[in-house]
Amino acid sequence: MSAPTTSGAADAPSRCATNSEQKLPSREEQLAAMTARVEELQKQDPSADFKLEQKWWVPSLDFGSYLQDALPQEISAQFNAIFAKLIQDKFAPEAVAKARKESRELLQAEYPQALERVEETVFKNDAQFADLHRHLQGVDSIGRAGGNC
Repeated sequence: MSAPTTSGAADAPSRCATNSEQKLPSREEQLAAMTARVEELQKQDPSADFKLEQKWWVPSLDFGSYLQDALPQEISAQFNAIFAKLIQDKFAPEAVAKARKESRELLQAEYPQALERVEETVFKNDAQFADLHRHLQGVDSIGRAGGNC
């Protein structure tokens, strides 16, 4: 799944383009970028177990491609907003529960297969969300103590 952009009004036309008009990174580019990011997170916090050998992010990236094909643009945008908020809230347990509930409300009636994939792919391991949340909280406290250079 791709998070919505946070850039200014100059990007508005590209956000309104259809999926076929958008230049999206290839699956391989997405995998390489995510692998590098998770490896960097693990280096920053060796005590957290991000289970690098499991490559748990691969199904998530494949899932993002599935959603682009399975959902209309408006529903996809709403779904992306749910997950942008989850990321903004640093995967706090309450935010995970809220994202799960909102995903169900959005998809259950008209897109039950997509909801099933959401449950299987995204919400299958609360412990990893908890590890990620603890890590992000630690990074924030280090940044505040270090002056946020």
